Amino acid sequence: MKSKMSAGLIIVMTFLMGAVAGGAGFYIYDIKVAAAKAKPVARPHDVVGEMSRALELDADQTAKLKVIFDHGRERLRDLSKQYAPQTESIRQETRQEIRQILTEEQKAKYEKILQDIDKRHRSHEHKGNP
Repeated sequence: MKSKMSAGLIIVMTFLMGAVAGGAGFYIYDIKVAAAKAKPVARPHDVVGEMSRALELDADQTAKLKVIFDHGRERLRDLSKQYAPQTESIRQETRQEIRQILTEEQKAKYEKILQDIDKRHRSHEHKGNP
């Protein structure tokens, strides 16, 4: 049981570090590249629709695929909720470690980046996603 919990925690920690890096990368991309092109940021794509077209699924297969994706998303959301306290703790510890290597000027910029990341994260949660 302990090894399963450790494995789960490692997976969650890996996901968290990827989310932090991805969030920072997306922020930089959004500010530097997307703003320069003056195009709106693309919305998440329709995975079921894309797979349905790519695999040439019939209507019954597409409906079953949607159910499978919905079930998987629900299971991931439940897992995310289960590990939310540990995830938040690691997120805050990581942010604090980053603050320790920054100058005062960089810290001010970093706090702005974090505000933007957190705002997008909250917006994402309000849409029913973990």
